[in-house]
Amino acid sequence: QQMFTRLSTNAGFAGASEYLCATVMNRQQWVGFDGAPKTTLVSIDAPIKILQEEHTIGVGATILADKLGFENTFSGKLALAYRLNLGPGNLGVGLDVGILNKSVSGNFIAIQQNDNLIPQASVSDKAMDLGFGAHYHIPGKLYAGISGVHLLAPKLEGTNLQYLMARHWYVTAGYEYAINEMLTVRPNFLLKTDGASSQLDVNANVLYNNMVWAGLSYRLQDAIVPMLGYQGTLANGKGNYRIGYSYDLTVSNIKQYSSGTHEIMLGFCYNITPPKKITRYKNPRFL
Repeated sequence: QQMFTRLSTNAGFAGASEYLCATVMNRQQWVGFDGAPKTTLVSIDAPIKILQEEHTIGVGATILADKLGFENTFSGKLALAYRLNLGPGNLGVGLDVGILNKSVSGNFIAIQQNDNLIPQASVSDKAMDLGFGAHYHIPGKLYAGISGVHLLAPKLEGTNLQYLMARHWYVTAGYEYAINEMLTVRPNFLLKTDGASSQLDVNANVLYNNMVWAGLSYRLQDAIVPMLGYQGTLANGKGNYRIGYSYDLTVSNIKQYSSGTHEIMLGFCYNITPPKKITRYKNPRFL
């Protein structure tokens, strides 16, 4: 469900809509494994008008907590994007900066004993993190983005701990095509690479009556992912909400040991744009 969490990988997405938006996502990966990966992501962003609304900036924040066996990763970062109208759409170019923390628990039991590369006690380190992104979108039509994270390639060190975070690069795009008044098809893709390996997610879902969607995603050589979701409008008409669920059907050899992956997403947006002031004046020529 990466199309709902673009801020986490692209700082240029901040403030892409006229709404204050928040998203929470939880992923339970490879259920059945001891120490299976568990990831929680929280993001929030909004646009801010400056200089009598001639310019717009987007601000955002992202928190990521990931646990894999004895290894824990925490990331917290703030994003700032400059937004400008370009053709029929809007382009955002932004930076994000934050803290990346990596820790390893000392209670890990290794099959290979007396390995100097395995910490015998809890150890952790943190470093500054930096990202960059550009995101273009035409509301209700299409979006495209390119971005990089961990641009400083931070090195985290401690007793028996040396962890070099590779730079990651992302290319994404999506499109909306209205078949009729009731059905809209929404294909999209996400390409990820760190220079050593790459991964491609291809997704398509159908939105019915602007409320319910169902679709399928394919992660190359990894999983087929059916998904369902629902979105609605607040009673006062000033915001909307959505909930989504996906289940990974693993196609790699891991399927022999795992019962799949569950992912749930909750999102909420509220219109913070003040109503436009209507200015009236009288001209004595027309009295």
